[in-house]
Amino acid sequence: MYSFEENLVQDLAKTQPKPDEEEEEITDTQPDPLHQLILHFSHNALTERSSLEEDQLYIAYADMMAKSCAENEEEEEEEDKEKTFEEKEMEKQKTLYQQARLHDRGAAEMVLQMVSASKGRLDPMVTFTLKLGISILNGGNIVVQQKMLDYLKEKRDVGFFKSLSGLMQSCSVLDLNAFERQNKAEGLGMVTEEGSINVRERGSKVLQNDEFTKDLFRFLQLLCEGHNNDFQNFLRTQTGNTTTVNIIISTVDYLLRLQESISDFYWYYSGKDVMDEAGQRNFSKALAVAKQIFNSLTEYIQGPCIGNQQSLAHSRLWDAVVGFLHVFANMQMKLSQDSSQIELLKELMDLQKDMIVMMLSLLEGNVVNGTIGKQMVDTLVESSSNVEMILKFFDMFLKLKDLTTSENFKEHDPDRKGVISKKEFQKSMENQKQYSQSEIEFLLSCVEADENDMFNYEEFVTRFHEPAKDIGFNVAVLLTNLSEHMPHDSRLSAFLNLAESVLNYFEPFLGRIEIMGGAKRIERVYFEISESSRTQWEKPQVKESKRQFIFDVVNEGGESEKMELFVNFCEDTIFEMQLASLISEPDAAERQEEEDEEDEDDEDAQSDDVDDDEDDGVMESSSAFTLACVSMRKSLTNFRQLLTFRSLRRRYRRLRKMSLRDLIRGFFYFFWMIFIGFFRSLYSLVWGFFHILWSTLFGGGLVEGARNIKVTDILGNMPDPTQFGIHGDVLEMEKLEYCDVSSVSELGRLSAGDQEDVEDLMTELMNIQPRREGGKHGMEPGLGDVSEVIGVDTPSLASAVHQKKAQEAASRRAAEFEAKCESEKVDVEDGEKKDQDKAKEEQISDSLSDEEKKPQKKRRGQRKQPAEAFMAAFLAGLEIYQTKTLNYLARNFYNLRFLALFVAFAINFILLFYKVTGDDPDEVDPWARRGDEEDDEGVVECFVLQESSGYMAPTLRFLAVMHTLISFLCVLGYYYLKVPLVVFKREKEIARKLEFDGLYITEQPSDDDIKGQWDRLVINTPSVSHTQTHTHVINKYGDLYGAERIAELLGLDKSALDFNPTEETVIKEASLLSWLSSIDTKYHVWKLGVVFTDNSFLYLVWYTTMSILGHYNNFFFAAHLLDIAMGFKTLRTILSSVTHNGKQLVLTVGLLAVVVYLYTVVAFNFFRKFYNKSADEDEPDMKCDDMMTCYLFHMYVGVRASGGIADEIEDPAGDPYELYRILFDITFFFFVIVILLAIIQGLIIDAFGELRDQQEQVKEDMETKCFICGIGNDYFDTTPHGFETHTLQEHNLANYLFFLMYLINKDETEHTGQESYVWKMYQERCWDFFPAGDCFRKQYEDQLG
Repeated sequence: MYSFEENLVQDLAKTQPKPDEEEEEITDTQPDPLHQLILHFSHNALTERSSLEEDQLYIAYADMMAKSCAENEEEEEEEDKEKTFEEKEMEKQKTLYQQARLHDRGAAEMVLQMVSASKGRLDPMVTFTLKLGISILNGGNIVVQQKMLDYLKEKRDVGFFKSLSGLMQSCSVLDLNAFERQNKAEGLGMVTEEGSINVRERGSKVLQNDEFTKDLFRFLQLLCEGHNNDFQNFLRTQTGNTTTVNIIISTVDYLLRLQESISDFYWYYSGKDVMDEAGQRNFSKALAVAKQIFNSLTEYIQGPCIGNQQSLAHSRLWDAVVGFLHVFANMQMKLSQDSSQIELLKELMDLQKDMIVMMLSLLEGNVVNGTIGKQMVDTLVESSSNVEMILKFFDMFLKLKDLTTSENFKEHDPDRKGVISKKEFQKSMENQKQYSQSEIEFLLSCVEADENDMFNYEEFVTRFHEPAKDIGFNVAVLLTNLSEHMPHDSRLSAFLNLAESVLNYFEPFLGRIEIMGGAKRIERVYFEISESSRTQWEKPQVKESKRQFIFDVVNEGGESEKMELFVNFCEDTIFEMQLASLISEPDAAERQEEEDEEDEDDEDAQSDDVDDDEDDGVMESSSAFTLACVSMRKSLTNFRQLLTFRSLRRRYRRLRKMSLRDLIRGFFYFFWMIFIGFFRSLYSLVWGFFHILWSTLFGGGLVEGARNIKVTDILGNMPDPTQFGIHGDVLEMEKLEYCDVSSVSELGRLSAGDQEDVEDLMTELMNIQPRREGGKHGMEPGLGDVSEVIGVDTPSLASAVHQKKAQEAASRRAAEFEAKCESEKVDVEDGEKKDQDKAKEEQISDSLSDEEKKPQKKRRGQRKQPAEAFMAAFLAGLEIYQTKTLNYLARNFYNLRFLALFVAFAINFILLFYKVTGDDPDEVDPWARRGDEEDDEGVVECFVLQESSGYMAPTLRFLAVMHTLISFLCVLGYYYLKVPLVVFKREKEIARKLEFDGLYITEQPSDDDIKGQWDRLVINTPSVSHTQTHTHVINKYGDLYGAERIAELLGLDKSALDFNPTEETVIKEASLLSWLSSIDTKYHVWKLGVVFTDNSFLYLVWYTTMSILGHYNNFFFAAHLLDIAMGFKTLRTILSSVTHNGKQLVLTVGLLAVVVYLYTVVAFNFFRKFYNKSADEDEPDMKCDDMMTCYLFHMYVGVRASGGIADEIEDPAGDPYELYRILFDITFFFFVIVILLAIIQGLIIDAFGELRDQQEQVKEDMETKCFICGIGNDYFDTTPHGFETHTLQEHNLANYLFFLMYLINKDETEHTGQESYVWKMYQERCWDFFPAGDCFRKQYEDQLG
């Protein structure tokens, strides 16, 4: 969707051709309408000698041009949704296209000219000009920044900076006098008819032009966005201009004025308990303006820009910081005690965070004992009391999380409902012994309880803990930075002691690394490590990857190659950690499901309570038999509810959250409840039987019924004789008609819902199926039919009796009218009949309406839904559980492997009991029989289990099926755990070769490079379409080889990169053909090839195949014992020793085969008679009468013999060829046995020793030499635990990985100067930022002492 403004600007950007001229000449000579408009406005700005006059045409077009680069409202609404990297990159390219459409036509220069022509006077022209400037600079557009900088340097436009300075001076601050005058005027009733409008505009008089002020400083911020060092310096000093205006100092001057006005307002409200709405509104506006100014100051100095840092350090910035610290310390205490001020408190804390970020930016590139660090410490000392209050505020709320998750606190809320009383909350804080009495009183004052003195502590913790954690981390970074750069300042040590609790809290989340900065000086970088990253780093698959990387890389290549491999490892591990977080158990989602289930349970409980109340009210007069039936039905329903999936899942979650003590207590409690429940059930049955008997015989029901009975009741309750025995299928019902009258009448008094319950119960217990109306033999409702009582579609007995009484009353009235007037008998009777019919119709309609109004009771677990909605919900639920199942298999892959090995051992233990028998196969147990074999004599041999229990054979079958199932699950688990990483590595390798090596563009893979040829299949598929990589490839090789050719090579869709709003992408209708065409077949074929060339995946496939073959012959399961060699590191090393020198080993074995063949030729030609292996002379067994047999004999027997072939053939003593035989035997022994076999053994032993030495060397290097800088432990161990501190805190491998993850996940426009430097080097694949051979401690050895 494109906005109206964007479509209009796009239309204006098109050249309208004239029919009389050629198109080429038009494009060369005639500018488009948009360009003409911009040239016109620029001309007006340049020719204006005085201040600009208001031009409505310019205002309108400037507004439209600004909006043409802004996001649509629909896109802004979707900002909350997390966007993928590809979507962000496409949005970035779209914004660049929209901005280029304007600045290519001179919009950037026009903005500067308009600001310069304003002469520092605030008017709508400047307002809309700044908005246009913000739009074309948004995102830190480097091209626009450079155009503006070049224009200012070329024209030496002093007026631009003078206008900026003048506009800053015209920016207003909070006017306390105006605010008081307004309050007095309202208090005296001096309000005009437009009083409501004045109330809404009170803030505009107290703080005028706040939106303009934010736009002005936002524009200045965007001029330096991306740490544009040239523009940062130019804002401070305009070299070459006749007059220099220091914008940095002008910004600080306005900030100081704003801070003083905010402090005045604070003092005005300091004596009031709560800040009114007008005060909150004015404060909010002032805080928003201050927030923007701090962001602008941060952008002025990040990079770092040393000149701007020094300019700020020598300005009155520190006075403003001291004033803001005072406001922060006092206002956050005040605002936190009233819920109506929470939003203002959040804005105040956001401002505090931005100010601390600005102070951290001042320390970028800081040296030990630097001047800026000393000034900052002086400022903190000056505001020591305020800093102490701020630290105390953070400390109180940071400890809330530990308080609410402690075991002591759980005792007050065992059900984890999130609600607790203030008294219990106070008691918990006192028992925790972490809060002082004043802190407890303050926290209690921040709590807002209901009329029962209860409050939701989870919301309370979320309200204060998260902001305190967010801002407190920056405070911890600031203090840590100062402490490491000002090591011997005693004044700072006092602050560190006050902040000890806060620093300890953030220590696990505070990462630090050292880099070689742009000034070729070691700098320390501080960043945040998320708790999830720490958790994923400890996952078994990540640990295995880390161990394999260290083993492969430590002793290979130089520093540059080692860092290249390390960054590749970091990228792969980051992807693996992100994958692990996806397959990890979603605790938040489970908590939400639990809350939803608890809400549903509460609703069900409330409805059950209502139903119980209704049942109690209705059945107070019911018989004991009826009560017993209903009670039994409810018991069965409750028991059935306990066995539902939702109930079982909820109880499993509760079981998993229980502590060991709770588990032990619950275990004994379970058996105790079974014991008690058995006797309770027995007691209930006996008591119920005697209660029914007593109530029936001696309960007084019959006596009371006979005393109150009337003749009409007896007649009304009698069976209808006209219906008795008419139908042939009512014999059972005829018997029921003689049941107790009182039971029938009491059942008749039940409500409609209870009748349904009784019907369900009777149906379940006695299998009675009451017939409905419209059936083949449907019964007409009679007075005595039991179907009237238990049916839901027939009229109730009470309605039938009421109908009978109405008929009798009508007949009596008819008789009276007949006695009074004989003449009108017919008319009266007709009227009475009509009245009767009308009364009956009204009665029936009333009863039907009552039935409709009554809510129908649903049986538990039965919810009526449309078929389509039910199927959609079922498929959605099935997909969710499928994903959860696959994630569970991936998480427990290593446990499944261990379980499969355990089952394989169990199977092979049972295989030890097999024996061979020659019994009749029909007599052998079919469970124990495993194979038939016929010997030479024709006897059938069977493999059977030799055991007498009879359980071993079925157990073997069960274990075999179980092992196959586990093997298949292992394949699935590996596919979802490791295969994505394998594919990611391959895709990353393709992208790297495309971008940096120009593979497939400047050079082609060789014919022998099967991997490169296979990867060619996927470079132009949509599934591997990396927008950023393809953009870099086109930018790098487009000029040389043509952008269109490269786009075609990469398979880029031109419409995907075309942001022309007049060319909308046509959306194809959904159909089977479109669905089939959307499948990326080439990518899936390529992925299949990648997966099936992965050795680990092939091993698991072989493992599963052998398990399946084990059902044909159980002895295939013996092969699975080899898995023990893959599961243990030591055994893997032994196997690696065989394959380590695999090529040499294979060649040596081949040489052995050739040498043995040569000896076979000699033996076949000269020494055949010595190869008789038969002991009987009459039947010789010659082993060398044919060449194949002779060669196999030498290979099989001669090579294995310790003395060579001479030990296996006849002695040559006395033979004419004795001398030649001796030479033949000795040479065979020497060359084959002594040399070749020894070489083969030596290769294996040497490989094992080499691998062992390599492992020891890796271990030694990791313990004695830093991986990052390469400095040995001898230098660091001059101080206790020096090397350990260095490798765990300063040059920790994990911290470098976390920092790279932090950069990848962070928006580029939010990077600090150091982060931007590292990110730029990373994108260029340059690793000079690693501190090779140097470190911070070594660089500042003298200052650090």
